[in-house]
Amino acid sequence: MSAASGPGGIERRRSARRDPGELAERVAVVGARLIDISHHGLQIEAPVPLTPESSMRLRLLIGGVRAEIGVRVATCRRRPVGRGRPWGVGVEFTEVPPEARVRITHALSTWRRCTRSA
Repeated sequence: MSAASGPGGIERRRSARRDPGELAERVAVVGARLIDISHHGLQIEAPVPLTPESSMRLRLLIGGVRAEIGVRVATCRRRPVGRGRPWGVGVEFTEVPPEARVRITHALSTWRRCTRSA
């Protein structure tokens, strides 16, 4: 079962995730490493586990503009050794100011496939 799958291997995400390096417009989380982002949430690396269902605020930089958003911790899983911080935390957006929502949508619409050299 993949990290995205729920019971029975069923995909639970409502929208596709994007690697921040594949966006034409830069998106970052202040104080954390962004692993991926979608229209409904994102995943970050964390040094300590966070409690699922807990609420918190995150500061995003979207194209250089700061936005504070409310999130709910959906998942917290140990990451493989040697892959950055030990915890992968998936959060769902709960409070996104309208201007930040527009910027997130724009950033995700500017997704481009990166050509990777061997």
